[in-house]
Amino acid sequence: MPQSARVLFSTGSLYLLDTAQCFELAAEAGFDGIEIMCDDRFGTRDPNYLTHLSERFDLPVRVIHTPFSYRVPGWSDTSQLGLIKQTLKLAEHLNAESIVVHLPLWLNSGTLRIGSWSLNFPWQSAFLDVKRWISDELQAAQANTPVRIALENMPIKVMYGQRFDPAWWNTVDEWSTIHDYLTLDTTHWATHHIDPLDAYRAAGKRVAHVHLSNFDGREHRLPHKGHLDLGAFLQALADDDFGGTISLEVHPDALEFYKTDLIFRNLCESLAFCRTHLGQSE
Repeated sequence: MPQSARVLFSTGSLYLLDTAQCFELAAEAGFDGIEIMCDDRFGTRDPNYLTHLSERFDLPVRVIHTPFSYRVPGWSDTSQLGLIKQTLKLAEHLNAESIVVHLPLWLNSGTLRIGSWSLNFPWQSAFLDVKRWISDELQAAQANTPVRIALENMPIKVMYGQRFDPAWWNTVDEWSTIHDYLTLDTTHWATHHIDPLDAYRAAGKRVAHVHLSNFDGREHRLPHKGHLDLGAFLQALADDDFGGTISLEVHPDALEFYKTDLIFRNLCESLAFCRTHLGQSE
């Protein structure tokens, strides 16, 4: 029988809390595993500590997300490509299934500031090495690892009241064919006014991992609270016998992070929503 979808909890949803507390809450709520969001805290990137937490709470680390920040003490290469390669090494050590890699930004670090004005130069983007790696080396890198390198779609941004797309390959047509493995972020597609189910249909079996959250004008809301019909989205995955991973990836304020009983209630309701629409018994 095909493997059924596994519902994970992303530690990025509670990055304000200690990683161990994320494991504890996810285990108590009944999630199938963890997605680690790597950040400046070494505890999010220490293979020995993460192995200890995984064994203590009986929750496998199934997915690891590359860091957003350059501030990653303990890692020698802080270039954007270096962060990807070190995340992949961590995932191999922990026997994770996938890593999440953002599509590279063309509008990022080459900035000229004149008074209160900023002008960005795309050709100076810190992500140029990642763009070249995806174009020229990703297929070979993928062939040399059992870990799926899953490229994630990015949200629309707004600057001076104008909407713009900050990333390369960030349309449905481009993203859906850029690589053999993809991460589909539902709320990110919503910022484009695109139904994530349409993006899923375009990408098909290339979708290895899903970042699940809703959208109500704000990104990363609870899956059952927002404008997106994520019930229909999850039902479509179940109908297709989707065997990948689905992470609850929401903003801490959506989980009401300031009180443990509210966090736990929101986690349980979100997980129940996923289980129901995936056709999984609780």
